[in-house]
Amino acid sequence: MKKMVPTKTQVKSLISKSNSGTQSRFLGEVTISDQPVLLMINLVLQTAFLKSCTKPISLLLLGKPGIGKSRLLSPLAKVKFVSYVNDITPKYLVEFLGRVKSGEKKFLAIPDFTNCMSHGESTRSTLVAVLRSMTEEGVVDLSDYHLEFKSDKPVRAGLITAITESSYDKFKRAWKDTGFLSRLLPFSFSHSIATTTRIMDDIDAKKLDCITEVKFKVNRRPKEVVAPEYLLRQLRAYEDLLSARSGSLPYRHQIQLNSITESLAVLRGDVKLKQDHIDTVSWLSKWINYDFKEI
Repeated sequence: MKKMVPTKTQVKSLISKSNSGTQSRFLGEVTISDQPVLLMINLVLQTAFLKSCTKPISLLLLGKPGIGKSRLLSPLAKVKFVSYVNDITPKYLVEFLGRVKSGEKKFLAIPDFTNCMSHGESTRSTLVAVLRSMTEEGVVDLSDYHLEFKSDKPVRAGLITAITESSYDKFKRAWKDTGFLSRLLPFSFSHSIATTTRIMDDIDAKKLDCITEVKFKVNRRPKEVVAPEYLLRQLRAYEDLLSARSGSLPYRHQIQLNSITESLAVLRGDVKLKQDHIDTVSWLSKWINYDFKEI
């Protein structure tokens, strides 16, 4: 079956621009190379409100230094249900989990995860252990880590972060062994020669970067989406590839891809999955991997 690549208009329509406090049509100032990444972030944000999703999906952006990972995550600072911080400590995590428990927050966004990995070994291990629980089974009691947090019900939140290719190579073995890697849906990318040339031309021309004007579109009260199995089964090949690379069984990746596909349907105003939704996620799967393919 031939996979249809979504049109620029379809991608742009899922991202809106703030205009005098109202939502207006995205005008296209953000470059074409930014759009797949921004769409992916938007789909992950929507998973926090899906009726079928018990926890928000987490996202890990991967790319070389200077490619703009932190820049692409910067609009998250304006999202009310996201805590956007440059670094975290175990104490901050306790405070954040309290805000998740109260319903105020649903995601923790860290533009450069390398900052978290620069702490001492003990602090670093504690941070990863808590994040691992937070993004999967949920946090109930942190007394084992000499932290004061208890909850009657598991507290779950999504993590949206980014790391350089070299830092990922340094930590991937440990993250595989502990299962942390499989909890994060990857999005790795590089820039083509054409994209690099265009960006350098924009810098020379002192063209304004409109990334700060991007506002993500999220439906907080979506209807339940009907998901035919024969459509979701088309994603199995991508789930198996992610499973092999993350050193895990494919079930987490199946939940992740199913969830972002449902998010796509919600954001397009559909109550039933269509082939078009599968085709768009298949297109995004060029970068939902660890292969650093060009945009």
